[in-house]
Order: sequence, then C-alpha cells, then structure tokens
Amino acid sequence: MSRDLPSLNAVRMFEAAARHQNFTRAAEQLFVTQGAVSRQIKRLEQDLHQPLFHRDGPKLELTDAGERFYKAVEEGLGIIRRSTLELKRLSAIPTLTISVLPSFAANWLVPRIVEFQRENGNIELRVAASYEPVDFVRRPDVDVAIRFGTGQWKGVYSECLINEQIFPVCSPGFLQGAKGLRQPEDLVRFQLIYASNDNDQWDQWFEAAHISPPNDLRGPRYSDELLLHQAAIKGQGITLARSLLVADELHSGRLVRLFDISVASRNSYYFVCPTGQETEEKIQLLLHWLRHEALQSNSACENLVEASRLAV
Repeated sequence: MSRDLPSLNAVRMFEAAARHQNFTRAAEQLFVTQGAVSRQIKRLEQDLHQPLFHRDGPKLELTDAGERFYKAVEEGLGIIRRSTLELKRLSAIPTLTISVLPSFAANWLVPRIVEFQRENGNIELRVAASYEPVDFVRRPDVDVAIRFGTGQWKGVYSECLINEQIFPVCSPGFLQGAKGLRQPEDLVRFQLIYASNDNDQWDQWFEAAHISPPNDLRGPRYSDELLLHQAAIKGQGITLARSLLVADELHSGRLVRLFDISVASRNSYYFVCPTGQETEEKIQLLLHWLRHEALQSNSACENLVEASRLAV
C-alpha cells in the first residue's frame, strides 16, 4: 500500500467514531473492542501528525482537522459503497430494496408482494421495514421507499399511491357492551384510543360530526397503526382507523365501523425514489405493479367501507 495512504481499517474506525462521537458505540457497530478503536485512531493521528479528536472523558469532539478529514472520508466511503453496489448489480441477479413503514408492510404490501415476485422472478426483492425517513445518499442500498406524508420531499421523485378515509371502529364485543352508543355525540362517554403522533385526527372527526370533543382526553395512546388496531380488537375502546389499513379487520369482522361519518386523511402513501431513477427498468416494473394494486385496493376499500357501515 502507498505510504501516502493511512490504514484503511483505521480510516473505517475513524469514520464510525466521528459519526457516533463515541468510541464505544463505534466499536459496537464494527464488532470490535473499544480498545481496538482507540488504538487505530491513535495510529491514524500519528500517521497524520495531528489530533483528530478533542477528548473529554467519554465525550468526543472533532478537531478542525478531524472535521475536514471526516468530510473527505465520508465522501470517499460513499463513492466506494455506491461503486461496490453498482458492480454487484451488474454481476448478479438484480436486487430491488424497498423501505416501507411496518404497518403498511404488514397490512398491505406483504400479503400482495408475492404476485410481484411471481411476475418478476428475475428480480430479488428485499423489504426493509423502518419508520425513519430514507436518506438515499447515506443508504445507497435502498432503491425505493413508500412513506406516509404530504409528498413534499426535496431531491426525490414522489408519486401518490393511496388516499384514505378515517372513521371510528371498535370490536364487536366492545360494541355489544357499549350501552347507549347510538349517535355520534354518544362517543364522548366511551373510552377513546388515540394516536400518539401527528396522525391523530379525532378533533377533525368530531368537527365533521358537528359535535364537541370530550373534555377528558385521557386514554391509551399508540404510535403505530397496528397497535391501534390491536388495542381496539382487544376491546380497549374506540379508535380512528384509516380505510386501507383496516380493510382486512372489517372484512373478517374483528372490527366494525361506527357511524356514516369519515374525514380524509391529512397524509397519503407515496412512492419515492431518487430523482431520475424512476425510469430504471426494475423500478418501473415495481411502480407499474404498485399503481395497479393501489387502484384495486382503493376500489375494494370503498366498497368494503360502504358495506361495513353500522346504523348504531
């Protein structure tokens, strides 16, 4: 190796330590000891003839030289990662990695994706469930994603797949024991289940029903649609459900819809990928399939939701 280049192992450990600003976390990521990371960083600093970190106990802070070196290392490793993935794509079966929200994956994508795989057996599909926004620069291994939001994301191609309606649901058992639940205004006397994030729309639903929300907003709160559904299925109370994700529960009878009032979801499901890559053949195949399935699901949900309305 050229004497102008430092140890690539030391560079790799430096990148992890600089990103985490902690030797221990870097060691955990790289499956080595904290001491090994510390020794490699010291060796790297000796090769460069200057310190890369300010050390204050367990706390690390990059020096000015460390900052400059980290930016260069991050860019260089990114180029190596992308080149490696590109070579793998050229020499192996094409892979298509899709990042998707766990609730959407479990309730919609996974039950249907077998059809895409059957039609496109030459593509190896990989599904990665995650709540985190996708950074396609830092995650070049992810080709596309399905995310829930407004679609206003910079640097990506986005296409709306599914819009939803939101309405109250509960379990048949809960409804049977809910004496006096006959009109929308009766809801305020029963246990409501809330989303613990910005997706909660009880206020909008009560406004659409022309009634005041309950004064007491105490109740179970869940951060995921799957948890909201399970809580309602187990009889914990009444929750708001989005039409697409609750379709199977309505069809099976595990949940029932209350009242003929719904509101539009403020967010929708979007297909996203890096700008320009939407024209790639494998991505076009997936996007065409997603459009077809989304259209089918929207139609089926509208019919199912209409049939599931209860006159309570």
